[in-house]
Amino acid sequence: MLRGIWRRLVRFLRRLLGIRGDNAVKIERLSDREYEQLFANLLTGVSQNWNQSQILQHLGDRVNDRFFKNWLREYGRKLRQLPDADHQLAWRMVNLSRVGCGEVGEIAADIGRDLLAKPVGKSGQDAKSIREDTNRRGAEEAEEREDRENIFNLESQDAEVWFDRGNDQYRAGNLIGAIASYDRAIEFKPDLHQAWLNRGSALENLGRFEDAIASSNRAIEIKPDFHEAWFNRGITLENLGRFEEAIAFYDRAIEFKPDFHEAWFNRGIALGNLGRFEDAIASFDKAIEVKHDIHDTWINRGVAAGNSRNYNPQAAMILQMQFPASPSVMLNPILARRGYEGELLSYQEGLKYCHEDTHPEGWGRLHQRIGDAHYFEGEGKSNYRGYWDKAVVEYKQALITLTAEDFPELHLDVLQDLIKPLLGLGQTTEADELRRRGTDLLRRLLNEKNRSEDSKKQLALKFAGFQQLTVDIAVQSGQLLQAIELAEEGKNSCLSWLLSAWGDEIPKPNYSDIKQLANSTTAIVYWHISPVALTTFLIASDAEEPLPIPARNGEGEESFQLTAASGELRGVKQLAEFEKWVKDWNADYTAYRKSEYKQGEATNNWQDKLPAAINRLGKILDIPAILSALSARNSISNLILIPHRDLHRFPLHTLFPDNLTITYLPSAQMGINLQLSSSSPVAGAIYEFPLLSVEHPKSENKDGEKLLPLPFAEIESEIICRMFSNTTRIAATEATKSKLQDALQQSHQIFHFTGHGSYNFNNPKLSALALSGKDRLAIEEILPLAFPDSSYQLVSLSACETAISGNQSITTEYVGLVSGFLRWGVAHVVTTLWTVESAASALVMMQFYRLLATNPPAEALAQALRWLRDLTVEDLTKFYQAEREKLPDDEGTIRPFLRRELKQLDRMEPGEKLYDHPYYWAAFTITGKIPEL
Repeated sequence: MLRGIWRRLVRFLRRLLGIRGDNAVKIERLSDREYEQLFANLLTGVSQNWNQSQILQHLGDRVNDRFFKNWLREYGRKLRQLPDADHQLAWRMVNLSRVGCGEVGEIAADIGRDLLAKPVGKSGQDAKSIREDTNRRGAEEAEEREDRENIFNLESQDAEVWFDRGNDQYRAGNLIGAIASYDRAIEFKPDLHQAWLNRGSALENLGRFEDAIASSNRAIEIKPDFHEAWFNRGITLENLGRFEEAIAFYDRAIEFKPDFHEAWFNRGIALGNLGRFEDAIASFDKAIEVKHDIHDTWINRGVAAGNSRNYNPQAAMILQMQFPASPSVMLNPILARRGYEGELLSYQEGLKYCHEDTHPEGWGRLHQRIGDAHYFEGEGKSNYRGYWDKAVVEYKQALITLTAEDFPELHLDVLQDLIKPLLGLGQTTEADELRRRGTDLLRRLLNEKNRSEDSKKQLALKFAGFQQLTVDIAVQSGQLLQAIELAEEGKNSCLSWLLSAWGDEIPKPNYSDIKQLANSTTAIVYWHISPVALTTFLIASDAEEPLPIPARNGEGEESFQLTAASGELRGVKQLAEFEKWVKDWNADYTAYRKSEYKQGEATNNWQDKLPAAINRLGKILDIPAILSALSARNSISNLILIPHRDLHRFPLHTLFPDNLTITYLPSAQMGINLQLSSSSPVAGAIYEFPLLSVEHPKSENKDGEKLLPLPFAEIESEIICRMFSNTTRIAATEATKSKLQDALQQSHQIFHFTGHGSYNFNNPKLSALALSGKDRLAIEEILPLAFPDSSYQLVSLSACETAISGNQSITTEYVGLVSGFLRWGVAHVVTTLWTVESAASALVMMQFYRLLATNPPAEALAQALRWLRDLTVEDLTKFYQAEREKLPDDEGTIRPFLRRELKQLDRMEPGEKLYDHPYYWAAFTITGKIPEL
């Protein structure tokens, strides 16, 4: 929710007491050589363990010299371009920020961390002079290290020696070695609290959060007033999403150091993540009282003020009573306002302390956030132009200091923001020029020689919006062939980057290739979402170019033009309505999922709202306009839906009439690949295919809690397996990762999984099947498996929800278990968008497999869902009785189950429909190959 959170958390983790300079002084610019000498002498001081006072005394007014900071950024850029790095120099840069000299230290630390990721070496003429100077002046440190190593050769029992060695290893990036050295230090001096703290930091950086907590706890036991240890423990808990616990530890840190700015800031972050915005603002105000010129604090305060609708003065009063020794807050009374106005006032107040010449990054980012506030306030309003005009002005202000040279990624971020209101206001020429500028800069950053493959991938995904905007510009210019081809290229790029390596070739099918998926009975509905607009295309076999589906002008009013008279994209308003709909869905669904795990607190609010939500989505996407375009082609009986971004998460198939059989695809290219690589199941022969069945694993979450039970899963597996002549069954306790990996590579053609699955928003390749205990099989572990020669025709994931809990929004493309299995080579994947009640899920799956005998997979699923939707008590009774007749008299699993179910049905009204609510049937989707004519 709050921007800049993790960057600041990581910074503090690496420098416990960094402080920025308060006094802004205008000074003359030095030559590059003089700056180089100043910095070399500074790093020498770091090697000689200068304290903060010595460093600030050495820098003097230069601590706020923006020319010095710009020189340092340019110097860092040159160092990053070298093929190798001087790690000694790099660690001195990192350590500079730990001692504390404000933004200079932070810039140096960023450079140092990048250099530490490079191989050790001595090459590079750009850094030669400063390296020689630094190495010469650092001779004493080298001698000290040599003496220390000699002591180690004697197996020292001096705890301080081992502690120093651990620090050296930590600075060199050898975290495992550092932990071992800290352990030896602790062995000889168990009450060395700083060793316990640093050990915890190393464990945190390795992702071993629970061990890190234990280590911080030990430091606290030894020195209860050790505020850094309390704070570090809070950071670890916050990284785990345990915000309430994190706040308690920040409170303890503040008790021992009431002017602890970082603790106040992080406390506000945690409270904001809990939705306690007034309490968060009170904490941010405390942080501001300690340190006025930290732009991140003003930004996050603004976000909290924007989310809070009512000022609560008691929050600040209660906080002062809780921490009477903390600084009293004396802020401008106007900051008591909330909502849009309160958000703006927070950012504007921050500009009084973050000046253009002394705080270029903070000044630029505050103007950017003012622009954001104007833009989002204007969304969906009839008078939006006034707000968006103001947003344009603020984004252009931000670009004054957030230049491509000094802040390339922030510059791209602002360009991407600026293009949105320009396109929305119909200023296409300027928007396209900015897009080209941003694309050129992004290309230069991606082509940097020493940028890692992973860094390139993350950067490209972060700024995927630039490519998405090219689709809007092509649409606005009437170049529809180019628009659909650009949309498909963008989809394939994101899918490839999220599932594969950076260097993989990106497929770029043209419109003729895409159109091959359509035929006389099959059409394609293709959606594209950019940062600005939502665009819908209809692709038919007889159309020379994609047919754009126009967005509505207003309630009941349609326009068959893509742009208004002013040149504005119609899809801008449509996107704003969709984003609001998604926000409401996320809030309702998150509350629903949380309630599922709390006994006696279950709420069906999301379920109750589901029919209305689906109906509203249909209006936003203007499904009647799509059906109107299809009506001219009355032979169409099959639809391929190719959603984009968040649209993958919702039951789009329910928006179309029953006479259209729906199949999903992640991209057109994926459909083309499937047409070329896999054969369709032969009706009637399906039961001869080898079946792999993994049956209701007893799965646990990371805390050891059991996942929601699936009481009908056992019966589902039993009945389905009886349909097949060749089955491999893996029971609940045997469903381990290694066993499933082995089984998947054998000659099976159908894989049926009756267990839970998960979607990982932050790293989609970690989306996984939940197996026995805490075992998980992730997409990234499936893709390398050898695909059997027989090829999988069908994968059924009957309880694997692909919905997202939380307030995230997908800005690149959706990648989950479905796209992973299709990428692996599977022809069809059946899954659910949310976890459906176990009985309904079992009935759908049993009927689906039964219908596969005479129908293609997509039609079989469609019929099964209609059957469930219309199923009465009388129908289900007959269904169960028919199943019972097929069983041997001595069968001991299914018969007792059917007996119990029939007994319950006998007490119900025969005509009652049990599953007509869309919660039960709308979640099921099928993705994959399209039947050939």
